[in-house]
Amino acid sequence: MTSPLLKVTDLHVNFISRWPNEPNIDVLRGVCFELYRGERVALVGESGAGKSLLATSIIQLFDSSARIRQGQVTFEGQQLTQLKPKQLRQIRGRRIGMVFQDPMTNLNPSLTLEQQLLECILSHRSISRAEARLVALHKLRQVHIPAPEARLQQYPHQLSAGQRQRATIAMALALEPALIIADEPTSALDVTMQAEVMSLLTHLCHSNGVALLLITHDLSLVAHASDRCLIMYAGQIVEQGPTSVLINDAQHPYTQGLIKALPQMSSPGQTLFQIPGQMPVAQELGNHCAFATRCEFAHDRCWQQTPTMPTGNGHRASCHLLTAAQAGDE
Repeated sequence: MTSPLLKVTDLHVNFISRWPNEPNIDVLRGVCFELYRGERVALVGESGAGKSLLATSIIQLFDSSARIRQGQVTFEGQQLTQLKPKQLRQIRGRRIGMVFQDPMTNLNPSLTLEQQLLECILSHRSISRAEARLVALHKLRQVHIPAPEARLQQYPHQLSAGQRQRATIAMALALEPALIIADEPTSALDVTMQAEVMSLLTHLCHSNGVALLLITHDLSLVAHASDRCLIMYAGQIVEQGPTSVLINDAQHPYTQGLIKALPQMSSPGQTLFQIPGQMPVAQELGNHCAFATRCEFAHDRCWQQTPTMPTGNGHRASCHLLTAAQAGDE
C-alpha cells in the first residue's frame, strides 16, 4: 500500500500559560489523519475549532507560546517535529506551500510582486535571476493574472483582492511543492471570486499532482473541491470520510448540524437552522464528549467518557451513539 505523504499521529498542542500556577491546556487533542499524494482533503469546522492551529502546527509556524506537547507529524518520511529550524525552513515553501486567508499576510506591501516571487524562488533554487523571473511569469500565467509582465512591477495594493490571492497561489506553486495548505483561501473574496479562485486552486493542484489540505468553515465549499473531508470540533477530528459519503450520510450530530445549517437546506422565508450554544473553550474541556453541551442526543455516557475514533480508512465518527448502535446490531 502507498505510504501517506503526510501523517499526523496523536498530535497535542498547547499554549504555555502566562501564570505559574495555571496549567497548560491542550488546544489540539489527539489529532490523527493521513493525506496521500495528489489527494484533496478538506478540514471543516467552526471558528475556534483549531483548524488554523493544526495547519501551522504541521510546519511549526505558530506563535512562540504554542508548543507540540505530544505526537508526530511525518511528511515525506521525515519527522517534522524533530527537525531543527533551519531544516524546517527548507521544507516550508519548497515542499509545503501555504495560502493564507488574507493575501496581505503572504505579501509584503513594501515590495513589488517580482521582488517577492524572485526571493521565494531564489532562496530554494540555484538558478539565475533571469531564470527565476521566467518561472515567476509562468506561474502568474498559470493562475490567469492578466498582463503578468506589468503585474510583476506592481505592489500588492495595486492589485485587486482576487489578483492578490492568485499571486499567493502562484507563490505557493512556484517551487513545485508536494503539498499546499490553504487556510480559508476565499473568505476575503466576494462569492463570484470565491468560486473562481477555488476552481483555479483545485485545478492547479490536480494538474500538477499536488496534494491539497483545504481549511474552511464552509461545508458547501468542499463538495466539489475535496476527495475526503475531516470534521473538526474543539481541537479534535470527530468525523472523517469520502466527501460525498460524509455529506450524504453524516454520522456525528455535529456534522449533521453543520449540514442542516446550510442555507440551501431551508425553504425560502424559513429561519435558518443553527446549532444551539457555543463551542467550549479549552479550559472547559474535560473527560467527556466536547459536543455534549450542544447535542440533543447526549446521554449519561457522553458526560462520563470522551468518545474515540474507530480505526479504519473509511467513513467513521467518534460518537457514543454510534458505538451503542453498533453494539446493538451485533
